[in-house]
Amino acid sequence: MKQVGLATYTLPLQGKTLTEQMVQYLEAFDHAETAGHNLAVAQEAKGLAERFQVNADKAYSTGLLHDVSVVIPHDQRIALQIAVGEPILDAERQAPFLLHQQQSALLVKTVFQVSDPDILSAISCHTTLKAHYRRLDLVVFLADKIKWDRKDQAPFLTGLLDRLDDSLEAAAGYYMDWLFAGDLVVPHPWAVAAKDNTCASVDVRRD
Repeated sequence: MKQVGLATYTLPLQGKTLTEQMVQYLEAFDHAETAGHNLAVAQEAKGLAERFQVNADKAYSTGLLHDVSVVIPHDQRIALQIAVGEPILDAERQAPFLLHQQQSALLVKTVFQVSDPDILSAISCHTTLKAHYRRLDLVVFLADKIKWDRKDQAPFLTGLLDRLDDSLEAAAGYYMDWLFAGDLVVPHPWAVAAKDNTCASVDVRRD
C-alpha cells in the first residue's frame, strides 16, 4: 500500500506574493484551473468583506487558498487524514471529497506557513460551514458558492444574491435550503448544524 503523507504535497514556494505562490503551487500539480477558481473566490470574498465590514485582507487571502488541497486525490484523502492523526466523520468516509476543506487548511498551515486562526477556520469550513461560524467563515462560504466552479450556472445564484440584500446569514440560509432540497451528496454534521443556525439567526424570505 502506498504511504501517504504531507511530504507528498510539500513544495518549496516560489513568488513574492501569496497570490503568486498559490498559482505556482497549483500549477506544479497541474491544477491551473483551480488556481483560477481560487482567484475568483478571493476577489468575491474581498468584495463581500468590504460590503459587510469584515477584514478584507483576510477574506482575500482565505479565498486564494481555500481549495489548495485539490492536489490530493480523493482516493488518498482518508489515508492522509489517518496519517496526520485527524478524525474522520462517517459522512467523510462516505464522501471523502468533503475532507478537502480541512485538508486545505492543513496544507495552508504547513506548506504556506499561514497560522491566522480566522483564515484557517474559514478555509476548514468553506464547503459545509459549521455550527459556530464566524463572519469571515460566512463571507468565504458564500464567495465560494457565488463563484460556482461547475460548468453550468449556479441554479441558486439569483436567490442567494437577493438574500444578500438582507444579510450574510440570509444568503447562507437560502443556499442551505437549496442544498438540502436536492443537491446534497451526504448530510455532513457541520452543514446540518450550520443550516439550523442560519435558519435560527434570520427569517429567510421565500420565493
